[in-house]
Amino acid sequence: WKNKASRVLTITYFVLLSFIALIASIKFSIGTFEIQIADQGIFNFPYIWHMSTYFASWLKLFLAVVIVSMIANEYSYGTLKQNLIDGLSKKEFILSKFYTIIFFALISTLFLFIICLILGLKYSSFTEVGIIFSDLEYLFAYFLKHVAFFSFCLFLALLIKRSAFTLGFIFVWFIGENV
Repeated sequence: WKNKASRVLTITYFVLLSFIALIASIKFSIGTFEIQIADQGIFNFPYIWHMSTYFASWLKLFLAVVIVSMIANEYSYGTLKQNLIDGLSKKEFILSKFYTIIFFALISTLFLFIICLILGLKYSSFTEVGIIFSDLEYLFAYFLKHVAFFSFCLFLALLIKRSAFTLGFIFVWFIGENV
């Protein structure tokens, strides 16, 4: 958190994640027709869980940069060697970074859950408890996807040890995966 770039990227990630709420307020005027996106049903339960997790998952690259730079800074500033000399085991080092990954994924999932719950309760046509909490497996999949992706970023950062090369490889991997 003391790294300014990591702090800015983390805050930017959560601000962009909260922009999902701004989508609800967009109105399009085409001649005499006015269309509000929230009225089109994209914030209806249970569809909101699927839609929001899909769009929010594209923003995970912001936190990936934080994770990669966190590992690369350990090597470039020599803090990893110093921590190992001071008695920190390699297992404890890896576990501390993995706990950070779990924390990022969990906070991101909880934040998205709260935003979607508020938007859904405000704009959804369905307010029955059974419908509201159906399809929550998308949130679990969102959490799992983030943990897996961030773990992959952690692995590459430990393997490559340079943030620019690691991020370049992740970008190439991302394009290759989508092809």
